[in-house]
Amino acid sequence: MGNTTAPVDNQPGILHSTANSDELQPCVASPATTRTPVFHIAIVLFLSMLPVTMMVPVLKELIATRFNASTMMTHSFMAVNMIGAVLFAPIGGMMADRFQRRKPILVAALAIDAALLYSMMHITSLSLLMTVRFFEGAAHITAISTLMAIASDYAVATRRGRMMGIIGGTLIFGTACGSPLGGRLGQYDPLLVFHLGAVLALLGAALAVFGIRDASRRENTRSSLNDIFKLATKHRDLLVPYAYAFIDRFCVGVIVTTFILFLGDVHNISPAQRGGLLALFLFPFAFLCYPVGRLTDRIGRVWPMCLGSLGFGIVYASYGMIPLSWMPAAMLASGVLSAIMFAPNLAMCGDLAPEEHRAVAYAGFNMAGSLGFICGPLIGGITLSVLMRNFDTNTAYKAAFVIAGGTEVLCALATLPWLIRLQRRTATQ
Repeated sequence: MGNTTAPVDNQPGILHSTANSDELQPCVASPATTRTPVFHIAIVLFLSMLPVTMMVPVLKELIATRFNASTMMTHSFMAVNMIGAVLFAPIGGMMADRFQRRKPILVAALAIDAALLYSMMHITSLSLLMTVRFFEGAAHITAISTLMAIASDYAVATRRGRMMGIIGGTLIFGTACGSPLGGRLGQYDPLLVFHLGAVLALLGAALAVFGIRDASRRENTRSSLNDIFKLATKHRDLLVPYAYAFIDRFCVGVIVTTFILFLGDVHNISPAQRGGLLALFLFPFAFLCYPVGRLTDRIGRVWPMCLGSLGFGIVYASYGMIPLSWMPAAMLASGVLSAIMFAPNLAMCGDLAPEEHRAVAYAGFNMAGSLGFICGPLIGGITLSVLMRNFDTNTAYKAAFVIAGGTEVLCALATLPWLIRLQRRTATQ
């Protein structure tokens, strides 16, 4: 096959690869790991992501109606678990890199996530619900970062695009399926999303026990929290995928809160219809991640990231200006463009990360994304609260979508010179 695993910083195919082998191998040879357990990794990731968007179509019923909460507090429910994710992601990544096996960290995180999701079904205090939601975010992000690291461990650098395309596609497919499922459950009882979410997380933990193995028995990495925060300083190129992760999740945060509320407040459509529109965005996003990742193994990561981000930002800014009849087409276009920018970004993070700190690098990636997701609902909520004092509801929503879409365009334009330099440098190594 001719492929060997060189240190990432010296691998000539990081951003542009022309190798033809389709086989995925463990990054570190091990007699016990000759097959990639990608199917089992994908199934566990799928189950872990379903609860994330199951709550979105019934957000109004879960928080605003159930607790008589304000618009700002309703937005905050989707942000507070991301605060937990931001604070705990480095710790989870450190643990997954520090020990020889990542699998026990994964199983424990999923089991804790299941317990916290189940408890939210029975909580009657909004403040206590927010507290539990905070810790649920911490458990969930630890599980996702560890899964990403296990998957990346199995992919050689010139095949990381397709491996992370599978992982990215599965991640988005889980969120896509969660949205209509949550909408259907909401027609019977919105609280069922917590119950089913707990069952799915527990099932994921059980499958991880029997179906997932680590790529190799790695030496312990004596990383500390101080080393984690120095990683982006020592490997500054990681700031590029981190910046895209932040902006992309910022926009998603606006979609799952402000956009969903917009569909109810302005267009007066049902939870099931809201979930259906969100699914039109998420399903093409999910199904295209693998082919896009495979393509970027051949043509490089740079141009798909930039052009996809530009297109997505423009379509996003139009959400509040188009009639409801055009919304399905806008959602489909958003999903296609999101896949074009997300898959190569996910692979680039693995390309640029030192092997011994890969879980930490993906924890940083998810941490940046979580920060973006925090800012999305908060900025969306603040924008609406401020503008609704002087303008009509529709105008306030339009402004929120223009602001969010504009950040995607600015991110692409601002990082393009850096990405081009990075591609040229790796091509000459």
